[in-house]
Parts: sequence; C-alpha cells; structure tokens
Amino acid sequence: MAEQEKRQSLIDSAFDTPDEKRVAVPIGPGPDGIRGTADDRIEIRRRKVPSTIDTLRSELGRGGLPQSNRFQLNINPPKNLATDKYPFGRRLMIRTVSVDLPGNVLETIPDNNIYGPNRNIVQGISYADSIDAKFLMDENFEVHQYFQSWQRLMYDDKTWNLRYYNVYASGTMDIFILNRDHRPTAAFRLWEVYPSTIGAISLDMGNRTPINEFTVSFSFRFWSDIGKYGTKQPTEVADRTTATLQNQILKGSLPPDDPVP
Repeated sequence: MAEQEKRQSLIDSAFDTPDEKRVAVPIGPGPDGIRGTADDRIEIRRRKVPSTIDTLRSELGRGGLPQSNRFQLNINPPKNLATDKYPFGRRLMIRTVSVDLPGNVLETIPDNNIYGPNRNIVQGISYADSIDAKFLMDENFEVHQYFQSWQRLMYDDKTWNLRYYNVYASGTMDIFILNRDHRPTAAFRLWEVYPSTIGAISLDMGNRTPINEFTVSFSFRFWSDIGKYGTKQPTEVADRTTATLQNQILKGSLPPDDPVP
C-alpha cells in the first residue's frame, strides 16, 4: 500500500500544477528603519495559482491563433523567366488558393557504440522533397502556361537535352503568415525552387462547372526563416554554394552563364 501511495504521489507531483504557491512578500522596514532595503522583513504567504484553463484563456487572448486562410505567397522566378511576357508576380499572389508550409526532418542512424536500449543519433538534416500550391485557373490558361514555360527552362523541347541546374532552380518562394490586420507575423523563404510537377486537370462532358484550380508541386533545396536571416541565404550556406559553383565552373562542368534560347 505504501509503495502504491508513493507511486501515485510521484505521478501527481509531475502532473499537477499546485493550486497555491509560496511567495515572499515584504511587510515593512528592516532593523535599519528604511523601507525598500535588503533588510526589509518578509512574510511567506500563499498565492492562488491560475488554473490550467485560465492560463490557456490568457495565453490565447495574448497570442491568439494564426488563421490558415491568412497568408501570402510570393514567387520570385529565375531571371531567365522574369521577362515582360510574364509579369505574373501580382497575379500569382492573388490567384493562390493554398500552399503547404514546409517542414524539416533530422535524419538519424542507430548508435552502435552503446550497451542497453538502442538510440539514434543525428546524421543530417533534410527538407520536404516538394510542396504543393493551388492556383485559380484563368480562361486563357496564362497562369498554367507560365509554369509550363518555367519547366521548359529545364530542357530543350526540340532535342530533349537537359539544361544546367542553375538555369531553372535559381528562383525563390516567400510564404508569409498574416495576422488579422493582414500584416506578416512570420515568413519563410524557399531556396532553389522550381515547378517539378504540374498537376493533371480533369475534363468531363457531363460536368458544367468551370475549371477552378490546378495544383503545382515545387521542388526546393531548403528553407530559411526570413525573420532571422532576411531574404539572404544563411552566410555559411551561401558561401558553400558559391564555392561549389566556382569549383564546377573551373572544372568546366558548369558554364558561368547558360543563356536560354
């Protein structure tokens, strides 16, 4: 019985927030007769601790909850696509229906140098292979053609020869989370973005509803927190990327600039 009570006491102490806590309250001047000095006398009193539900209400009232429909997507395409023919930045922002906010995964491997229960240690970091975004269709398929043109930066549609990575994957994507006043409270930038998949569109003779939207899957290398790094790459990543490109150029495997006809 005593063992069970001890067990329950340990569980309760870890689970419960006490209803009261002991606090030190100054009650008057100390021996020197001057209030506010280190010699002030104190009294240990009990103060009511807010309940969990009261704390939750206070927290939600202070910070609130972000709304999934308050966001803004900005796509910054590669320079080879940013021509007068496709001034689509504003149109894409307005026509964005939804977008995934990417996460990241710490890759682990078993640690074989210990005895007892197994544990995994971090081997590296990876990001989602892609994210999906939905866009409102326009009657002339111009938004759809925009992403088709971006994909054609990746290959020559006459010879099927593939082009260099830096030609089509030098774009970025910014995702902003907005508050009730439509001001951004969080923002993330995806680097080396390109549309890897343009989703299929179903047509049906028996369906009179218009084609409302289509999905594009974007591949990217990694993302960064704009609130921490701004719109620049984290310094070490940028330095390593630059060094890698310079080495490839020197070895002749990558041209300094690969124009697209």
